[in-house]
Amino acid sequence: METDICRIYCAEVTPLSDPECFADALSQMPAYRKRKVLSLRHVESQRLSLGVGLLLVLALESRGVEARTAAFAEGAYGKPYLPAYPEIQFSLSHSGIWAMCAVCDEPVGCDVERAERGSERLARRFFHPAEQAALAAAGEETARDNLFTRLWTRKESYIKARGEGLSLPLDSFSALADGPDVHYAEAELMPGYRFSCCVLGKARAVQWHQIPLGTLLLSRRGKG
Repeated sequence: METDICRIYCAEVTPLSDPECFADALSQMPAYRKRKVLSLRHVESQRLSLGVGLLLVLALESRGVEARTAAFAEGAYGKPYLPAYPEIQFSLSHSGIWAMCAVCDEPVGCDVERAERGSERLARRFFHPAEQAALAAAGEETARDNLFTRLWTRKESYIKARGEGLSLPLDSFSALADGPDVHYAEAELMPGYRFSCCVLGKARAVQWHQIPLGTLLLSRRGKG
């Protein structure tokens, strides 16, 4: 499989509402991800974390890595990585009923968010002046709301690609356009949700994969 492609995996987690599917998926998790899932108090959060974990297993297998036996570590700001595979970068996100995972050979970040009403207060606090100006010029309310969510997910994906957490102020950079070493990709796989990815370094072709979790679990049955 080509390694100079950024692959983005997205899935609705609703099939994990079934207890048998949930248990089956949990049995396939790397130890660190299983601990993460079981540490969460709310069942909705557990499903999202588990859905992200399934996509991570799938993404790493596409790069020839057995996720359940691989050693994971965390950076200074909590971003997980594979010490034995520095050439494999990945990022995770979830929101609402969606899980998302991006894998690339360059630093990568991804983010999925529910569409939100554009908040002038949040924009003034977290957006770069150029982004605030773009919002002000967006026209009617629907256009402003769409741009607000689009910018928010792009900014989150950039921060995740940098791996520096919120030590990097959101208003210190603009996500309106690509830069020399900053490359965005985005999609709207379901009305009401926005998916964004950011690759740092060399530009990469992007492939989007929408994964039906129920079918995936059936195909993997017995691998836990």
